[in-house]
Formats: sequence, C-alpha cells, structure tokens
Amino acid sequence: MKRELMKSKFSYLSLIIFLVLASFMFLVVWPDVHYQRYLILLISVFYFFWGLIFHLKTDQFSKKIILEYLAISILAGSMLFLITI
Repeated sequence: MKRELMKSKFSYLSLIIFLVLASFMFLVVWPDVHYQRYLILLISVFYFFWGLIFHLKTDQFSKKIILEYLAISILAGSMLFLITI
C-alpha cells in the first residue's frame, strides 16, 4: 500500500487538497444551503471522476471499480445533503 501511495502521490495529493478545500468552503458558506448543495454535487462528481481517471491510469479499471466509486459518491453526497435539510 505504501508503495502504491508513493507511486501515485500526486494523484492522492490532488484528491486530499480538493477535499480539504471543498470541506472548508462547505463550512464557510454554512448559512446558505444552496451553495452547500452545489458543493456537495461538485464533491461527489469530482470524487467519482477522480476515481475513474486514477484507475484508468493505473490499468486497474473495471466495472466493479466504476460501481464502487459511484456508490461511494452517491452515499457521501446523500449524507452531506441530509445535513443541509
């Protein structure tokens, strides 16, 4: 696992930076539910496509990978959406 992280450190770094910035923005716009929901959609879509692109580059792309990233994106997005209700 550590070897894989070192090999793809730029990819993981970009994911971490994006998620930290998006989380910060989510908290900054706290009273405005509409902006939060746009951020939730952006986070979910970014994570899904990040996973697809990452696995395409590492030649580990499969239907199972697509479904896993789609499921996690929908689940995380739904949980964040429930916070804004």
